[in-house]
Amino acid sequence: MDVSKGKMRYRAAGVGILLAILACWIALSVAAALREGTWPDETAYIIKSWWYVSGAVKPYTAEDTTWYQPLIYYVMGSWQWMFGHGVVSSRLLSVLITAIDIALLGYLLRRLGCTAWPVAFAVVVFVLSEDGIFYFSSATPYAYFVCVQLIALHLLLGMRRQASLATAVALGAVLTMAYLLRINAVAFIALSLGIAWVRAGRDRWRVYFCSAAIFLTTWSLLALLWGPRFVYVTLWLPGMTDWLIQAGVLPNLYSFALSHSSQALGVPHPSTLRDMLAYAFGWDIMGHYLLNHHGVPLASALAATIVAALRPIPNRGWTGLFAASYWALLVFHHLGLQSICPTCIQAYANYVDYLAALAGGLALHGLMQTASNDRLAGGIAIGTIFASLALAAVQAWNLVGPYQLPSIRNRASSLPEEVRLAGETMRTLLPPGTKAEFVGSDLRIPLALVQAGIQIPPITLTLPSNYRKLNEDLTPEQAAQATAEMKQLTGWTDTIAKEWMQESGDWLILQRRPVVPAPDWLIWAPDAALVRTGLEKCFERVSESAFDTFVPPLSIALYRRVRRGKTCLGE
Repeated sequence: MDVSKGKMRYRAAGVGILLAILACWIALSVAAALREGTWPDETAYIIKSWWYVSGAVKPYTAEDTTWYQPLIYYVMGSWQWMFGHGVVSSRLLSVLITAIDIALLGYLLRRLGCTAWPVAFAVVVFVLSEDGIFYFSSATPYAYFVCVQLIALHLLLGMRRQASLATAVALGAVLTMAYLLRINAVAFIALSLGIAWVRAGRDRWRVYFCSAAIFLTTWSLLALLWGPRFVYVTLWLPGMTDWLIQAGVLPNLYSFALSHSSQALGVPHPSTLRDMLAYAFGWDIMGHYLLNHHGVPLASALAATIVAALRPIPNRGWTGLFAASYWALLVFHHLGLQSICPTCIQAYANYVDYLAALAGGLALHGLMQTASNDRLAGGIAIGTIFASLALAAVQAWNLVGPYQLPSIRNRASSLPEEVRLAGETMRTLLPPGTKAEFVGSDLRIPLALVQAGIQIPPITLTLPSNYRKLNEDLTPEQAAQATAEMKQLTGWTDTIAKEWMQESGDWLILQRRPVVPAPDWLIWAPDAALVRTGLEKCFERVSESAFDTFVPPLSIALYRRVRRGKTCLGE
């Protein structure tokens, strides 16, 4: 009787810990949605979702090639249509989806026999860190992408040497959704089909046929709707696409733009594979951008790998599979990012941390089940959860300097509130529906302009990453062809920026403060010579608005164009 009561108290304590962790997550996530800062990708998702659904901008056109998969924009845009297209509204949808993720994660562990203690630990690993709170409370695809992956795993778990037609169709639809959220879903799709080979038994071919039919039908219809840019963007993977084009598998739709130019973002391009691997797996990337941001998931996956390899525990196979999948997908993302943004593994790791949470939860459950007595099992559970919370807190506190996030801990004021106040002022500058050029880098400005109904060129939202420097050895014909293709792909180079200054727009909004030094190659910047000359020769200042209470203080100037042509270049 005493043993029974002890077990009941222990189970109740586990439920209490789980509820406390969930309450903590809710409080931090809502605070993050209301206060945390932003970055170019999130700003673009918020603004473009509204543009696409409202019809202000069409995706996969020369005006906005988009460069990402379409589904996230229409899910978020539909939400914005119903509940408003502000920063907070867009973020709260991500918080809601993350709540569904947590429920799916916990239910998957429960289906595999786990109690409240391992589920609580898995939640800590999954979302209760600075990166987890920051990214899963932002208006980005992280929560959505994890959601469809967890649904797919539930469907796969339900296959027991067979797969009904309904399950096969559902899995095909979910995998198609995953691909239309993020192109890097190809790795998870391959993993899912591999699991289906085992789990579906002789029905595996039904699963494969349904998945292929749903994907090809959906993608083909969208290709007919949006045309060659959609085809190009949704088949483009760094390195892999170039190889498939050279092999003749994919059409070479834009042969000049990327091959005759280079990025100017400071991304290193090692000359040999050895140098690339040395940089990718050196301490600067692995320590500062991965370990210090994702110490808890990495520790969870490492512990699960060791436990699955050395100890016969319940669900040993699933534990090993989730741990191995975590390492494989993490490496896949990291190597794929080398030609674009090596440090972005810090953000991309959030796409796979749920696998470390699943593996860690199952490993903890296995250790508790095989412990020599209940007291030891309880000590393992309590120690693991509180150690993970302590590690997450210490790492969050030590994220400083260039490695910190614009999270609630690093924001002196509320970004959404600043955007709201700035938007109210900008409504007095120009009538809604006005199109204006924008020169600056502070993301509060485009968010406020869009809230005021003022449209800016889509390329402005991600200006530095869309800049290409032409190769020096090009003939005039090659340079002209590359420049023309850049326009078709919503890219730009010096020649295109000069055309903007000569011809584009009747209105120009310039960021005065904060003063942000721009790299030499970014000639569409407030202090760049091209912009200073153009303002002097072809524009007159109409007004200036300052927001001195913002952190940092913000101010903009509105200019009206008075002339066009080469005189704007000082010629």
